[in-house]
Amino acid sequence: MLDMFDVIGIIHFGIAGNVNSSMSIGDVSIPREFANTGIWDWLKSNATIPSNDVAHLKFGNYNVPKGANDLGDVGFTTEQFYDSKTPNDVQEKFWFASNKKWLRLASLLQGMKLEKCVNSTFCLDQDPKLIVGLKGSTSEFFVANAAYRQFLFNTFQVSSADMESSAVVMTCLSNGYPVIVIRSLSDLAGAEDGENVVSLFGGLAATNAAKVVIAFIKIVSLNSSKLFFT
Repeated sequence: MLDMFDVIGIIHFGIAGNVNSSMSIGDVSIPREFANTGIWDWLKSNATIPSNDVAHLKFGNYNVPKGANDLGDVGFTTEQFYDSKTPNDVQEKFWFASNKKWLRLASLLQGMKLEKCVNSTFCLDQDPKLIVGLKGSTSEFFVANAAYRQFLFNTFQVSSADMESSAVVMTCLSNGYPVIVIRSLSDLAGAEDGENVVSLFGGLAATNAAKVVIAFIKIVSLNSSKLFFT
């Protein structure tokens, strides 16, 4: 798309799992940066931990009863990032940031009204809110496990988990395009009592994400000088 069309920037949006217990289903997050938390070194239980790993998940810490686990450790590693300005120089990066000027514009939308009802008879207990400036995680797998959810939050301080955003942000940064990500929280990433609720609240979350996208496009249009696209 970047090669074939006259693109000014990318607004990526969708739904995500909620990894932050201070947030609620229906809330919309516009994170300041993303990490791909699905790039692992899977290590033996007695392996030496690589010094360049960003973080580690030790499976034995989750055994019941406590004890060693032959699954060993998972080491979270960096991405190899190439910038179009210096295509022959590789950078090792873990966090990929959204456009700061677009984030400042998005912060003006905080306090906007979002939908709270799935239908005429079923509504959330609280009014959903828009929050700008948190962190998000991406992996190629759907997160629906309470222990791993808590690990992500404790280790990386992320508030959302999805399956696409870091790739979109990384591609835009590599090619020199501004990018922002808008994600509405559709489920608790495994912390629910019972089954995952994405099928119940996914539509509501998608509606709220779309409302914020429309509002953001309007505010960008009102501030469309070159200042906001660099």
